[in-house]
Amino acid sequence: MILVTSAAGIVGRSLVHRLVSRGYKVRALVKNEVQASALRTEGPEEVITGDLQKPGDIQQAVDGVDQIYHAAPTRIIKEVPIAESLIAACRSQGTKHIIFHSVVHPGIKQMPHHGEKLIAEGRFLDSGLPVTILRPSHYMQNYLEVWDFLRLGIFPFPFSAESRMGVVDIEDVSAAAVNIIENPESHIGKTYDLSAMELDRNEMARICSRVLAIDIKAVSIPPATINNITLAIGKIGNIVKSLARPKFLSLLRLIPILLRAGNPRGMKDWPDDARDCYHAMLEYYDACGLPAGDLSHLPMLLGRKPTDFEGFIQREKALRYGGCS
Repeated sequence: MILVTSAAGIVGRSLVHRLVSRGYKVRALVKNEVQASALRTEGPEEVITGDLQKPGDIQQAVDGVDQIYHAAPTRIIKEVPIAESLIAACRSQGTKHIIFHSVVHPGIKQMPHHGEKLIAEGRFLDSGLPVTILRPSHYMQNYLEVWDFLRLGIFPFPFSAESRMGVVDIEDVSAAAVNIIENPESHIGKTYDLSAMELDRNEMARICSRVLAIDIKAVSIPPATINNITLAIGKIGNIVKSLARPKFLSLLRLIPILLRAGNPRGMKDWPDDARDCYHAMLEYYDACGLPAGDLSHLPMLLGRKPTDFEGFIQREKALRYGGCS
């Protein structure tokens, strides 16, 4: 039995799907029954609800499992207590292997959640348990949040378009994880960066323009936009009005898009420390970007070239439009 924590998240759900399709018995841990109902369609052996911040819930989730893929949800910043509870539960159960989903370049002081993950990594590696650490880059899927804007010819995001970002496709993250799960002995005690490539959003916009056959302009909006969408409305509206596309139609389409963008990732329901941390992260990206990690790790784990950003956008276009723009 394999336990996947935060199984309703985009990484967890992709991993559950891959493991089930390969015949593995999976126990999926989610936070509530709404998530549980949605995840049961993926076919895991068990779906259980629990709170990762409660040691008793972690103990119940770990009972009887051989391997664990642990990722904490973005809304939880204090990961070290969760890691310590998970280690204690695994010691009592004799768990054979733990994969800890960390982040590329942990320990950057300006981003508290990175520092928290670095400490959690140390707890796992010092525990004496069989552990593998994965450090994924910025997800390509993050940019799908602005897909509707791409169709209007703009690519807004709350940090500089010149910031260089290491990126990775979540499907490659879950594929690499499955390959590790299938041969854990080769990966115990190792730490891997999961980065496919590095580029800035101007380069991303040119790729999107080519794939979608639309002239798309990268737009930088303030990081504080995540807490106040009105900070972006004037800038985006003025840019839309300047485009060569039919302005009246574009402006009409912009209104519902902006309304949907007012609560990205459900952040209005996050605790204050998580929203503050996310804002600090965007401020750091705006000033410094986030370089790719070691680009040799992911192809080695996959046994193939990773998905690049153009391939990712082509796949998303095919999923949405059957290959038509």
